[in-house]
Amino acid sequence: MSEPAAGPQPPLPPPLAPPTNRTWREQAITTAAQLRTLAEWVSLIDPPAGAPPGQASAKTALDHAITWHLNEASTVAEQKSPAIQTSFNGAVVERVLSQLDAAQVALLLRAPLDYVQSQLPGIQAHARQHLQRGDPHRVAVEDVVAASLGTPLDESGRMTLVAAFRASCLESREEFSRVRSFRNVLIMGALVLTVLATALAVAGWIRPEELRLCFEPAEGVACPTGSRPRPWDVFFIESFGLIAAAVSGAASLRHVRGTSTPYGLPLALAILKLPAGALTAVLGLQLMRGGFVPGLSDLDNPAQIVAWAITFGAAQQLFTGLVDRQAQNVLDDVGGKTGGTANTNGP
Repeated sequence: MSEPAAGPQPPLPPPLAPPTNRTWREQAITTAAQLRTLAEWVSLIDPPAGAPPGQASAKTALDHAITWHLNEASTVAEQKSPAIQTSFNGAVVERVLSQLDAAQVALLLRAPLDYVQSQLPGIQAHARQHLQRGDPHRVAVEDVVAASLGTPLDESGRMTLVAAFRASCLESREEFSRVRSFRNVLIMGALVLTVLATALAVAGWIRPEELRLCFEPAEGVACPTGSRPRPWDVFFIESFGLIAAAVSGAASLRHVRGTSTPYGLPLALAILKLPAGALTAVLGLQLMRGGFVPGLSDLDNPAQIVAWAITFGAAQQLFTGLVDRQAQNVLDDVGGKTGGTANTNGP
């Protein structure tokens, strides 16, 4: 029995590129591939050849624009740019996201009205998520959705949806920019506190007698590491303050939700707490030595000094807790115009 003749085989897909170094890059590459598939499908079901000359030229121009935007987004997302520079200035993220948004806008302009009408729920959810309730674009989308119930969408409705989707995309990227800006402030603050804590430890190492953390109870002298000041006393106390800050900070972060933005705001918060705890441990003991806390001026032994260092290190939460609340407000502003979740995939 002869075997049936093999028909033409579909071309094999190109080999997968190695993974990039960031999750947002992978999401952008996948989104670009999905939009490219949609664009090819639209060009097949609505080819420009049978349209009037002007309309055909417009469709061809939009096809080229969609391809260019998606190629630009994919190319930039696949590039291995320096991680620190990319994360700090946000230029690469903005380039990729803006190109993907532009491709989606062009796709809404290019696609048949039936397709655009099928995307009404997604566009409405996107506008609700990123635009304020009284925003004219959001109001216009609600009007188009109400008018389209049982009625085909017309070109005027398409242009209204395109304008609203473009406005909500812009607001979405601005929300990401605000998260990045606040995250950068936290990182710079943590860097300054780290430099100060390091300088304090170095000063204590060079001049332990002048920056001493010792107490003089009736029985003698009590220092963090014995009965006399040593060069590593300040570093020793800062270490316990840092550990206490890490523990208390980890507990406080349970109130800060995660983020789907490319910027690690919760991580920046956690980093800020570490040098803050190291500094509050040393400064708190210095306040006790100066009699600022009545009745707690004289500690009897190193164990008590370490215990109070841990207490002061954990107390950094009194200061950074205000930063935690502001960070939560910034995260809540990302897609939080309706107070709930919504689809952000767009068309």
